[in-house]
Amino acid sequence: FYAPNASEHPKARLMPMAQGQKSAKMHDFMPITAESRRALEVAERVALQAGELVMKGWRSAAEISRKGRFDLLTEFDLASEQLIRKELTQEFPTHRIIGEENAESGEGELVWYVDPIDGTTNFAHGHFFFGVSIALYRGSQGLAGVVHAPALGVTWKASKGMGAFRNGAPCSVSTRKQLEEAVCATGFPYDRWSSPDNNHAELALFLQRARGIRRCGAASVDLCLVADGTYDIYWVQGLNAWDMCAGALLVQEAGGRLSTYEGTAADPRTGRLVASNGVLHDTAVRTIREARNKLPPDKP
Repeated sequence: FYAPNASEHPKARLMPMAQGQKSAKMHDFMPITAESRRALEVAERVALQAGELVMKGWRSAAEISRKGRFDLLTEFDLASEQLIRKELTQEFPTHRIIGEENAESGEGELVWYVDPIDGTTNFAHGHFFFGVSIALYRGSQGLAGVVHAPALGVTWKASKGMGAFRNGAPCSVSTRKQLEEAVCATGFPYDRWSSPDNNHAELALFLQRARGIRRCGAASVDLCLVADGTYDIYWVQGLNAWDMCAGALLVQEAGGRLSTYEGTAADPRTGRLVASNGVLHDTAVRTIREARNKLPPDKP
C-alpha cells in the first residue's frame, strides 16, 4: 500500500489552527481521511486477491451463462464477488455492500460498490480488458476506490483528497485542448438492439470530430484511462453504480471532471456519466447535446 506524504500532494496538508478553535471543515476532513486510507488499503488487498482468483479462469473453460441477450455471467464472477464480500464484511462489519451478482447486504451510510469482473464478456472471450472494481462511498461522495486489471498487470487506486495512482505512481489527466487531438472512449447499453437511445448518434458525431474512438467494454478501466491521461473524454449511459464508482473517483482525484449529459453535477451511482480531462469537458457536453437533439422527440 502506497501512502503519499504531504509534500507529494499539497492539498492533503492541514493548516495549523489556534488551540480550541473549531472548524466544521477540519472535523469533516480528519475522519474521512483516516477511514479512506484504511478503506483503500483493504480494497487494494482484496482486489488483488480477487484478481488472482479470476485469472485462474481467464482463457480457460470457465462455465458461462446468460443474464440477458448480451449480458454474460461466469462462475468466476460469482466466486470473485463471494471472496470480496467475505473480506469486506470481516474488515467492515457495519458497512453495506452492493455488488453486481448478489443481493445488497448490511446497512448504514457507508456503502461498498463491487463489480467482481467488470467486462465479463471480455473475460469470457479471452480479452485482456477487464477489471475488479471496488469503491467505498458515503452518499454520492467517493472515499476510496480500486480498479485492478489483472490481465494487464495494472492497479489504479485513489482515496479522497490524496490523489490517484497507477501501480504506485501518481497519475493525472491529459492536457489536450482540442477535440481533434482527443482520443475518446464510450460504451453501449445492453438494450441497444431495441432502443433508439443507443449511443449511435453520439458515436457518429464524435467519430467525425475526434482523433480516435475506443470501445473496450469495461467502464471501470475506461474511467481509469481518463484518470491516467490516455483517454481525454469518456461518455456512457445505461450502466450501474458498481461499474462506475471506483473509476469516477479516480478521475476526480487525477484532476478530471465529471458531469451528467446535461453538464450538471454527476452522481456516478446513476450509471450515466461524462468524464474528461476538464479542459475538453464543455466541448464533450456540447457534442453529446448536439447529437442527442437528433433522437426521436419522445426519447430523453
